[in-house]
Amino acid sequence: MRASRSWIFLLIGVLLAGITGVALYQFATSTRQPTTANGARVDIVVANVTLPPRTVLTADQLGMKEYPSDLVPPGSFTVISDVVGRTSAVQIARSQPIVRDLLSAVGAPEGMSEEIPDGMVMVTFPTNDALTTAGLVSPGDRVDLLVTVAHGTGENAKLTQTTIQSLEVVEVLAPTKDQPQRQRALVFVVDHQVALVLKYLRDAQTTVDLAVRSHTETQSAKTSLVDLQYLLETFGMQR
Repeated sequence: MRASRSWIFLLIGVLLAGITGVALYQFATSTRQPTTANGARVDIVVANVTLPPRTVLTADQLGMKEYPSDLVPPGSFTVISDVVGRTSAVQIARSQPIVRDLLSAVGAPEGMSEEIPDGMVMVTFPTNDALTTAGLVSPGDRVDLLVTVAHGTGENAKLTQTTIQSLEVVEVLAPTKDQPQRQRALVFVVDHQVALVLKYLRDAQTTVDLAVRSHTETQSAKTSLVDLQYLLETFGMQR
């Protein structure tokens, strides 16, 4: 009788162990990365580095990553050469799949013109101003132009005035190791009339210096024209 009970308990133990094993196997397989019924996987193109907007994509910026075929994002690429030369429309994170919606449309403008407001133009303003040369002017800064022009006759016939104010610097161009002869210049986005004024100041016999504004100053400053007579009267200077 005792022997029969022992066998019964043994069989129950074996059965419970089997049930537990099946349950653990099902749990383990359920936590694996989902895949298709046939286990198909696909290599798709991903970013090797974070890519800013308007980046022309090169082969070294791209890589391949294996994905379950049922998890491949729509519009993905499977060949790197199909992506090289295309331009990112938005920032693409490192390891993110490259899909068509993240790229500029073929044949569409891919330069800064996409971001220039209607009625505005992008211009460069070459300058050897000391602040710019010293690297103290950065994109995002707002600057005023202090202009001195020759007026009248004689070596002291000069007038100085604050002219265009609160110009936002879009980019700073400077010589580089690869382009040592590159001209130093500031890039602005302005309306068409201001673009003509900047063109005239650049071409005329004027001296232009920059004044970098505080980021909290948004109003135009009212200044008085400065010439030799102004200095003599204001500061009590004698001839």
